Amino acid sequence: MAEPALAYLPDPAPCPALDAILAEDEHTLPETDGLPLADGRVQQGPLTYSRDALRYHLRHLNDRVAVEGDMFIYYVGRDTNGGPTLASVSPDIFVVYGVADRPDRNSYVLWNEPDADIRFVLEIASPSTRRRDHTVKREVYASLGVAEYFLYDPPTRTRDARILGLRLRVGEYEDIPDEELPNGNSGVRSDSTGLVAYVDVEGQLKWFDPASGQDLRSYDEVQNEVRAAKTQIAELEARIRSLSGEV
Repeated sequence: MAEPALAYLPDPAPCPALDAILAEDEHTLPETDGLPLADGRVQQGPLTYSRDALRYHLRHLNDRVAVEGDMFIYYVGRDTNGGPTLASVSPDIFVVYGVADRPDRNSYVLWNEPDADIRFVLEIASPSTRRRDHTVKREVYASLGVAEYFLYDPPTRTRDARILGLRLRVGEYEDIPDEELPNGNSGVRSDSTGLVAYVDVEGQLKWFDPASGQDLRSYDEVQNEVRAAKTQIAELEARIRSLSGEV
C-alpha cells in the first residue's frame, strides 16, 4: 500500500474515482501488504504488552470498544492533485470506540463504518519508522480526527527511551503535559483509556492505572501469577490430605 495520505473531504460533485473507492469493503481489500514485519524484539515487547494490557483493561467495554494492533485502517486519502485516492495506515496499537470487539475482523474500512471512532493510537518507533511516526503519521492521524496520538521511542545506545503524548486541538496535535505518578515516575495521561503511560528506570513502556494505583500487568506476569496460585493450591491440598491421614 502506498504512503499514507491525508484524509480527503469529498466534493459533493460526482466523481468516478471516489465511487470506485467507496465500492470496496473489508472483504475485497487486502488484509496485509505481504511484507514481513520490520520491527524486532525491542518493538515487539512493548507492542504485545500494550495490546494485551489495554485489551484486558477495557474488556468490560468490549461490546462498544475494540483494541486492535497491526491492522489496516482504510480511508479516502488525497492524491497529489487533491483528488480522492485509496489510502491506508496500520498503527501499532489503536483503540476504536463505537464498535464491538470482533475477533474475525480483517480491517477497518472507515467509509463503511461511520460509528468507528478511533480515539487513540500508539506507535512504537524503530530505526526505520521513527521519522515517519513523528511526521507523516502525525499528520495523517490528525486528518483522521484521532483524539490522542502516543509515541514510544525505545532506548538505543545513544538515546534514552521516552513517551510522548499528543492530544488533538482544533485539527492540530498539542503535547500532553507530564504528570508525577505515585511511584515517582513522570508520565502522560490518556483520557481515551483512563491510563497514564510512562517509561520505567529500565526504559520500558508501562501503563499506570490511577484507579487501582498499579501498573497494568503483562500477559506473562498474569500467567506466572496463575501458575504460582495453582502450585500453592496443590501444596495446600497435599498438606490437608497429609494432616487428615490420606495417602
